[in-house]
Amino acid sequence: MVTGNALTAKYWYECGYKRKRASDITGSLDAFRQSLKLNPKVAAPWVGLAQLMDANNQLEEARQCLQQAAMVEPNNVMVRQLLASSHQALGYVEHAKREFENALKLEPNSALTYCGLGLLLEDIGEAKEAANAYRKSLLIDKFQNEALSHLLGLGRHVDISSEIEQAKTRLEHLSLKDKALVGYGLGKAYEQQKNYPAAFMAYKTANNARRENTEAFNRKIFDRRIETMMDIFSAEFFKARQGWGNKSERPVFIVGLPRSGTTLTEQILASHEQCFGAGELSVLTDLATGTPDRLDNAAISWPESAFNLSAQQVHDLGEDYLIASGQRAPEAVIRVVDKQPLNFWHLGLVALAFPNARIVHCTRDIRDCGLSIFTQNFNSTQRWSTDLDDIAYYWQGYQKLMAHFKQVSGLKILEVNYEKTVSKLECQSRRLLDFVGLPWDERVLNFHQSERTVQTPSRWQVRQPLYQSAKARWRNYESYLTPLINA
Repeated sequence: MVTGNALTAKYWYECGYKRKRASDITGSLDAFRQSLKLNPKVAAPWVGLAQLMDANNQLEEARQCLQQAAMVEPNNVMVRQLLASSHQALGYVEHAKREFENALKLEPNSALTYCGLGLLLEDIGEAKEAANAYRKSLLIDKFQNEALSHLLGLGRHVDISSEIEQAKTRLEHLSLKDKALVGYGLGKAYEQQKNYPAAFMAYKTANNARRENTEAFNRKIFDRRIETMMDIFSAEFFKARQGWGNKSERPVFIVGLPRSGTTLTEQILASHEQCFGAGELSVLTDLATGTPDRLDNAAISWPESAFNLSAQQVHDLGEDYLIASGQRAPEAVIRVVDKQPLNFWHLGLVALAFPNARIVHCTRDIRDCGLSIFTQNFNSTQRWSTDLDDIAYYWQGYQKLMAHFKQVSGLKILEVNYEKTVSKLECQSRRLLDFVGLPWDERVLNFHQSERTVQTPSRWQVRQPLYQSAKARWRNYESYLTPLINA
């Protein structure tokens, strides 16, 4: 018998998703909670809440919602998959493994679950086990192209000759999204075989597919954004707000272009017992874009809204950041590292909210850095990353903005060069620890032995004692890289 409460709960659940699609986040949260109040024994509203929490970078709260969903519907495979991924995102490796295993007990022939398990195993450096999981996924569903793409990247660890043939055969017949996925994987496979012309063509095919699937990079908007940042966050702006902000020295921000050594730098710091690596957080971006709501004035967007923030609101921004960024950090640590590379856009906000923060600016030879960007499947917002000319243009703009913040922000900024770190690890590690105010700890030299999950494209590099082969990688592709060489 279906009760009136259950029917009403379903109405509120559907209402929650309608509001979510309309970007009414507060209304969506309220609707899902109302649904659960009327009928708490259904998983779907818990999943809805978890998705909202996850989008707001409330990862622990999202995990708790999914745990509730698993309690009320223990035989729901999708919930088990989502809970496994949630555990993984927070570094609870054994919990994640157990949930993937639970999902497979419920549905042994789930290609999606095997693919998820493969991603987890790859994140913790278990290459052969990851390959086995991907292969099981492909046995169940030969069109599981995410599994195929990741498997193609494991050619240093397992024989992938048959998968290369599969990828070559199907590449031209795939959707744009899957063509990009498989193209990047095929590029890695060819590169591992030292077949650089074939590798570059595979990477180019992948990037062309990504570009077809999204809007082109708009250089005029990019230039205008940089000029606006420089105009607003001037020396006069900071002088007028001297003494504002949160005085905490806990935050450390690692910034730079993607693929510039940010993961290596974070891994070194996070190997110190007094430092916690929080990964690539969206908190700064969320706080910046949320300033109109804080001001109760939707007409003024960021960064123009920075002019209207009061000293108290700036202090509150800092407190909100500390809470969000440190939710997983042990209380004993004195530094929490946010390694979102593109936070260089938000150094104006950092200087305002955290005048005592440390900024570690990672740099790398643009020929290697740009090539590495070109060979990675970044999300669709990084439109500049699919074209070598655009990568060179973006690099020049980023250099200009970083030079500006170094000059006017008053922030403590340390430049860490990737090539120097790889060549002189101990010297650079000592310099890094000294800058962030931590005593020397030999363990940072063994960063590759850390049991942290690493969920960035650099996860294999930081599992090695020291990753030397990325230096001067560009020479293998020199004839294709004129825009980067000219930059």
